[in-house]
Amino acid sequence: PCDAALRWLERYYCLRGTQFQRFDPLTGTVPSGYPRDLRDYFIPCPGRGHGHGNASWGDAGDRCSEKPFQALLSDDTGRTYAFRGNLSFRLDSHRDGHHAWPLAQTWPGLEGEVGAAFAWDGRTYLIQGSQVSVFLSEQGHRPVLGYPRALQEELGVPSADAAFTCPGSAHLYLITGDRVQLVDLTQTPRQVGEPAPLPHHHVDGAMCTADGVFLFCGPSYYHYPSMAQLLGAKQPAPPQSIATDFFHCAQ
Repeated sequence: PCDAALRWLERYYCLRGTQFQRFDPLTGTVPSGYPRDLRDYFIPCPGRGHGHGNASWGDAGDRCSEKPFQALLSDDTGRTYAFRGNLSFRLDSHRDGHHAWPLAQTWPGLEGEVGAAFAWDGRTYLIQGSQVSVFLSEQGHRPVLGYPRALQEELGVPSADAAFTCPGSAHLYLITGDRVQLVDLTQTPRQVGEPAPLPHHHVDGAMCTADGVFLFCGPSYYHYPSMAQLLGAKQPAPPQSIATDFFHCAQ
């Protein structure tokens, strides 16, 4: 029994007394580690609280540490995520963007590091080495049956440093080293295009939104208003701070 229930950032909670449990709304399954105390999470009581994450996460769980992110993602619903180690950060919500979450909290069954990510046609693709997992973007990140599967089989490449699609487009851009390749996601089987040079020797992650293309490397990001301007650039755009502009950290 619940005194109250709520849905927050794709997570479902049952509140009873001073405790709460997270649950799957279809199966009723409760993850390990529950119940927890409301006064440590939902209500900022003096002398209580879960702080800024698990101390064992170290710099990976500190949004302002300037430790590199392995991947970034803007999905079809407008949600934006950053991946570091086995953690993810929600960037489009200022409240949640300041907090790290273990991958499995948002992406059921996912473990390890995400090296690249993109979204298309209501699905989110998370690349881990030579494998890719797929989740339904609008259904609480439910895993799609049949995944993970080989990236070579899915996209025609063995691996990728970064990946992104732009809003409303079926063109997927895969970055490896200082080259980018195009994949038309509507084709079956999918075939990768010829590599084109980039004005960067390497990037950790990439993302495309209505504001343009963002490439991430170390503590900095580089903004290009369009894909055409990125491909036509001879020199990298001016570096800007990820911690300052995406996580609102003090300079």
